[in-house]
Amino acid sequence: MAHLLKNAKLLPIINWSYTFFGAHLQKVPKEWEYPKERHTAFEMIYVLSGTEQIDCDPYSYTLNKGDFAIISPGTFHRVQAISELTYFCFHFDLDEPTFEEQLIANSKIVYHDGESINNKVASDMKDMITLIHGNQEGQYRFEEKMKIQIILSNILLALYQHVSTSAKPGNISNMQFAKIIRVHIKKTMHQRLSQAISNPGLGLNDTEIISTICQQLNLSLGYASRIFKTYYGTSPKAYLSDIKQELAQQLLIKPQFNIEQISEILGYNNPGNFSRQFKIWTGDSPKEYRRRKVSHFVDQKLFSENFSTYKKDNSDDEKLKDHFWKE
Repeated sequence: MAHLLKNAKLLPIINWSYTFFGAHLQKVPKEWEYPKERHTAFEMIYVLSGTEQIDCDPYSYTLNKGDFAIISPGTFHRVQAISELTYFCFHFDLDEPTFEEQLIANSKIVYHDGESINNKVASDMKDMITLIHGNQEGQYRFEEKMKIQIILSNILLALYQHVSTSAKPGNISNMQFAKIIRVHIKKTMHQRLSQAISNPGLGLNDTEIISTICQQLNLSLGYASRIFKTYYGTSPKAYLSDIKQELAQQLLIKPQFNIEQISEILGYNNPGNFSRQFKIWTGDSPKEYRRRKVSHFVDQKLFSENFSTYKKDNSDDEKLKDHFWKE
């Protein structure tokens, strides 16, 4: 059948998502401050009026009206109002490691009013703020959520276009190396997952993944581990385990894979090892997790009728099947 599409230009498969959360608009008095913290996502702050100071040890940055800042994941920071301040803030995360790596490697944090990128982003920020102002109930309809997603997409596209054209080679700090290692781990895990799904024999070998990343960055394993732990408080292997947990949870709600296949894809020698590790992660066995997530009658029925792997995973639970499928 391939000859029927030999002249077709294929579009890429898009299977990624981004998260938008913690958005708020606030007016605060002079000397207001928020204590030192760090997030697992990016934070974006836009100043509508007044002056704000952001301390990212050992540096301090000042934002005035029309300025915005992007704080990378894992960065300890503290913010305070130098004068009466009105600001807009939100957090975002996305499954696009290439963009994350470019955004992190670009060490610029504050973008001042008048810069070309600022002119593009400020317009979108104002549109998002208008949406918030116009909603008096605090409950957002589907249309409003879609508009917010479109605005956020425009902001991310403008940022990507800016950092991909303005990035300049230079000395990279230990902090940036730690962030780049984090992005490479996430990126490599997603790439290996795609390969392992089509060829499960490849698996996901933790040590091999981290060693390969260190070779790519021309870092020794010991040095990479030290700077990563200094910055994130954990080891690269522990962070890799966190990513593997996320992937396991994603695969378990896909009925086309049985637990044995998921175990092999994630690089475990046998399903028993995978089940024990998954219970350490979540407190549930893989079967319990899958059963809890597929909790509605229609889902259970569709899973059982269309995917033999789901029936295989639940073959030892006849009472549960009788409960969900009896007429």
